[in-house]
Amino acid sequence: MLSRTFARRSGAPAARSLPRWHLPVDWRRALSLQRRLLSGDLSVIGEAARNQSDTRPALAVLLIGLFASGLGAWLWVLFDTGVVGHSALRVLLLGSLASLAGWGLWLAVTWHALRSIFQISVDWPNLLRPLALVGGFAVWQFFMLAGPASFAIGLVTTIAGVLLTILAVRAAAPEADDRAAVISVGIGFGVYALVLSLLADLTGVGSGLFVHALG
Repeated sequence: MLSRTFARRSGAPAARSLPRWHLPVDWRRALSLQRRLLSGDLSVIGEAARNQSDTRPALAVLLIGLFASGLGAWLWVLFDTGVVGHSALRVLLLGSLASLAGWGLWLAVTWHALRSIFQISVDWPNLLRPLALVGGFAVWQFFMLAGPASFAIGLVTTIAGVLLTILAVRAAAPEADDRAAVISVGIGFGVYALVLSLLADLTGVGSGLFVHALG
């Protein structure tokens, strides 16, 4: 009994000090964040940057956005070509995974640009949360299925995503001025767009706006 009591007492502080990654995603919080973002409530970006508990919900918002983007792009390809299985693999599955990897590259390059060019240090989680949240704006690319308007919808949504990412960097790193945020995000987006464009053209794998570059 004493050993069990001691174990509980000694283990409790250590358990409290560990990151709470083992907890399930708070989907109610994730959907609330996404709803507020899509409704134009930009204060949610700063809120996500400050709240450490929003890491998983923000990532869930990102995944929802990327999946919706891939689904809309796949439906556009499906309606345009009538090919089901091959396009589902290249666009919906592999394309969505490529978009997620590309977003991670965008995050990494933006973080590195802030540090190396502007000597602005920001912790990874603090930058990840608001950038993941605004990445969820890609959910609007679901409406790329709308035939002739597909490219315009994808382009407008992508541009809006870049502008929101600039706001996200300002929220995560208050010491970054407009110039630092714009240049850092611009470099990150440039690498992201180049890699995904080449991937779509050379391998036929793409999602969202880049589905129009499929070779």
